[in-house]
Amino acid sequence: MFALKLKKRVSRFENHVDAAMEKFLFHHRLLGFLLIFIGMPLVTLAAVCVCTTIITFPIAFMFGWI
Repeated sequence: MFALKLKKRVSRFENHVDAAMEKFLFHHRLLGFLLIFIGMPLVTLAAVCVCTTIITFPIAFMFGWI
């Protein structure tokens, strides 16, 4: 039961974000272009960097490299 409610909430949130992004892109074409093709790849790269750091720091401390 909980999984079904969670799935519905996530689906509603996804639809809301999609509609908001579409509205933003229609009103601000240049900013939308920059957001999609420059901002989102940078956010993805930052997330990968943070996750890699979280995984590698404990290993480095364990082996005494830091």
